[in-house]
Amino acid sequence: MSRIRTQFGPVGNFEITLNGLNPGSGRSSALVANNESRYLDAICQFTIKPVGGSFGDRYAVFFFAWGAADENAPVFPAGITGVDQPVSVALETLSLRPIGSLYLVGSGAQVTPPLSVAPAFGNVLPPVWGILVVNRCNVALDAAENTAVWRGVEFEVS
Repeated sequence: MSRIRTQFGPVGNFEITLNGLNPGSGRSSALVANNESRYLDAICQFTIKPVGGSFGDRYAVFFFAWGAADENAPVFPAGITGVDQPVSVALETLSLRPIGSLYLVGSGAQVTPPLSVAPAFGNVLPPVWGILVVNRCNVALDAAENTAVWRGVEFEVS
């Protein structure tokens, strides 16, 4: 009898500059091409280190997913172009699909739980996709130690 099991691809780094991200600012990752790997989902994890400052119970960093159905001529929402770049945080930007948040309680490095991306797209990753990070904590992110990684998820039949 065949068994279907989850299989994970290699850990990859997002191409995104999170170090020094100012409060109220957003940053988009470069696109992740999924048209050849054909992952069904991606699990993301972020390490966020804010500089010292005043924290409250509503200060967080938010994570959103964006994508495009056509990898040959992708059209992205909210002013995103598919490269690592700053993105103006506007209502349209906040209409992107949220995949998670990290509420910050101090200036040490904090890690998100693994965040699934596919639910933002009806449970299947599009041919090209990426993430948007919005700093809504009251302080800038540190100049070092902010990281963003992902792993593809697929099924194996054995």
